Amino acid sequence: MAKLLNDGMSSQVHISNSNRHVRLCKQTKGTEVLVDAMTPKISTLKEKYAATLGQKENRDAAYDSLVFNDAVLDDQIRSTSDIAKQYDRENPGRPVHKLLFPDGGYTSVLRSSYAKKANTAEEIIERIKSLGEEHPLASQIIHLTESIAKVRSSITALQQANTNVRTAIANEEVAQANLRQQYEFNYLDAIKMFGKTFANRLFPQTVSKKKIEEDVTIIDA
Repeated sequence: MAKLLNDGMSSQVHISNSNRHVRLCKQTKGTEVLVDAMTPKISTLKEKYAATLGQKENRDAAYDSLVFNDAVLDDQIRSTSDIAKQYDRENPGRPVHKLLFPDGGYTSVLRSSYAKKANTAEEIIERIKSLGEEHPLASQIIHLTESIAKVRSSITALQQANTNVRTAIANEEVAQANLRQQYEFNYLDAIKMFGKTFANRLFPQTVSKKKIEEDVTIIDA
């Protein structure tokens, strides 16, 4: 018997089964109304499914950008630590590394979340500023500032990308529901037009694995 669509099926299955239904209808006279009703629903779901894939790709790109910019910020934090340590070695009476990294190093900073790391880096900038404009570490301010800005921009872009994916998925689910509804309507209309036995021929059938293997064997033979 015909297998109706359900919300647990993917868009690919929705589209595949619906296309098969349309192809079967086109082999039968008097089914134009069924084809005309189903075709726009298939087209809409294809469009929404493609939009979801596109937004997911955009999200992946936004994430990759964030990871890259975060790594650059990591490098700037490490560089700042190295310069501070070098300064302390050359100026043992005026240590600054402990001032910039109260916890003793940058490891905990690098392991923190993207947003928290950016905030901590900004705190490091403020501590460098307190050392004065002529201090050797002052040159790190511009590098840290640029890296922080890029990370924060990437975070915002990723958040927007996630929102866009959720919206696209919601639109895709609506298109799926509309297609499922029309698929069922077509099945009921086909029964009215041709009777249940013939109507079942116009829809993909629920076939057992054993039956499929038997059919393949017959074709191969």
